[in-house]
Amino acid sequence: MAVEEVEHVPEGTASPGKALFMLLKAFVGTGVIFLPGAFVSGGLVFSICLMIFIATICLVAFQILIISQRQVNASYGDMGLILYGPWLRYIILFFLCLSQMGFVASYLIFISQNIGLAVDYLTHCASPIDSKYYIWIVLCAVIPITWVRKIARLSWCAIIADVFILFGLICVLYFSASEIAQNGPGPNIQLINSSDFALMIGTAVFSFEGIGMVVPIVEGMKEPDKFRRVMNIGLPLVAVIFILIGTIGYLAFGDQTYASVVANLPKVPLSITAQLLYAAAMILTSPFMLYPALTIIEQALFGKSGLLGYRSGRIAFKWKVAKSFTRSMVALVCAAVSFAVGADGLDKFVALVGSLACIPLCFIFPGMFHYKVTKNKWVKIGDVILVLWGMGIMVYTLYVNINSWVHPSSASRPVPDPCPA
Repeated sequence: MAVEEVEHVPEGTASPGKALFMLLKAFVGTGVIFLPGAFVSGGLVFSICLMIFIATICLVAFQILIISQRQVNASYGDMGLILYGPWLRYIILFFLCLSQMGFVASYLIFISQNIGLAVDYLTHCASPIDSKYYIWIVLCAVIPITWVRKIARLSWCAIIADVFILFGLICVLYFSASEIAQNGPGPNIQLINSSDFALMIGTAVFSFEGIGMVVPIVEGMKEPDKFRRVMNIGLPLVAVIFILIGTIGYLAFGDQTYASVVANLPKVPLSITAQLLYAAAMILTSPFMLYPALTIIEQALFGKSGLLGYRSGRIAFKWKVAKSFTRSMVALVCAAVSFAVGADGLDKFVALVGSLACIPLCFIFPGMFHYKVTKNKWVKIGDVILVLWGMGIMVYTLYVNINSWVHPSSASRPVPDPCPA
């Protein structure tokens, strides 16, 4: 299995229909719930147009990634090695680690926030601890799952998580539509938010979190050449779902939309159940999201060319313990980042992960790969434009994001409070 795979895909067995299902499953996951809050940063019209634009660029980038993979016949990281040398492979693996750990860190913030809201509701605001401390309790559940070496053994976790996510998204649509029907659109809806629109760019790219699954799905198809057609169907469907969730959530709650729209749902038993199930889905999803980073770091330390040389747990139990400890430390780093960021910075942190880690994986590296494999000089110019655009938008959104941390807006984003004075 390639180090960046997040799920086992049987080689050469998947039909186009199954590949489409896996594609939708890879992209429509936990990141979609951050989109309504991101629409606050971008404004309604700007955010819809941006999602369409980002989806179009992603479709082009993923298509040329597939073309490159078919010619090189290697995993994402190994394409960098074959086409450019070890230095690019190391950079790609670094960004894969960064993106997956960033996903999990944002998930932990969301999980702790949701559990805190549910506990406050169930205890009538008599919760003994602040919601951010639930991060460490959740970590106790995540760490043991990260010790599992063969991710195929966790397939049941993925199935349960998918059911919970689907239930949560249906609840978001139901309660958002009900809010609009009963009370009309939410307060202070803007068409374009001229001050924070750049934050929306990072979150939009963050939402396309399934980039790591594109190459494994291609490798798992019986007829890989048909995947480009699958992508042409699947990615527009993904964009429609993203735009639907983002638009309805933002229209329902306006500028009071939280970084995670699930927190906006009314405090009734059904919505509390949805919050807890979505939190459970993220707990079950976290080991899958961490798997690429865990494998990359473990091989860097204990692999055949690792810092410590080849150290197998089958040879000595102490190395098995050392590997499990390393995996635990990766999860612990994610939790520490989550605890430091907190619920107040969740929206900006999601945008930061999208800008810093996801833009290179989605746009820059596919353009670099295709530049090497194509002989058409006009196509090469297009590849250069894609790479330069990716670099430019990365630098710009990072500047805006860092500035938003250093000089926060006077109109701070709302944070869920189930126990108002």
